[in-house]
Amino acid sequence: MNKLLLLGVLLSTILVGGVVIGEEISGSLGTISYNVTSPTIQTTLASFNLGNLTAGQKGTLTENATLTVSANGTYTLKLKEDVLGDVFSEFNVTIHIANYTFTLSLHGTEHYTLYLSKGTYTVNIKISYVVSQNPEAKSVSNIPFLMVKYGGEQQAQQTQTAEHGKKHHDDDNEQDD
Repeated sequence: MNKLLLLGVLLSTILVGGVVIGEEISGSLGTISYNVTSPTIQTTLASFNLGNLTAGQKGTLTENATLTVSANGTYTLKLKEDVLGDVFSEFNVTIHIANYTFTLSLHGTEHYTLYLSKGTYTVNIKISYVVSQNPEAKSVSNIPFLMVKYGGEQQAQQTQTAEHGKKHHDDDNEQDD
C-alpha cells in the first residue's frame, strides 16, 4: 500500500513539475494592441421657433443645419415623436442632404437611413405642420426633434443599396417601428 501511495505522490510531483517546466520554456511570438473608436458627429443646429400656436394653425418653415461626419458609413435620421405627438396632427420634415431628398412624418416614416462619406454637409430642413384641434397645452424651448446617429437597423442592406446609386424617393426606407 505504501508503494502505491509513494507512486501516486511521485507521479503527481512529476506532472506538476512538467507543467511548470513547460511554462518556463515557452515564449510569446507576438503581441497585439488596439483602440476601437466610434465615428463622431458634429452639428450646427437648425433652430425652428414656431411661436404661439393655436388649434388648427398651419405653417411651413425652412432652415439649414451643418452636419460633419468623421467616417464613411450608414447614418440614420429620425424624428422624436414624443416631442411632437401631443400637439400636431400633421408634422412633416423634408430633408435635403448630399444627393438625397426624403420626407419624415409624424404619422408615417419616422426615420431614414442613408450612406454618407466622411465630410461636412449642408442639410436643408423644411418643416410643415398642422396643430391638432385639441393640442396638449405645453411650452417647449430648444428641444431636439430631429436626431442623427451612426449606423442603423437596416445598415447592411442600406449601405449596399446606397453604394449602387443614391436614392431620391420617400418610399426607399420602410418604417420598422
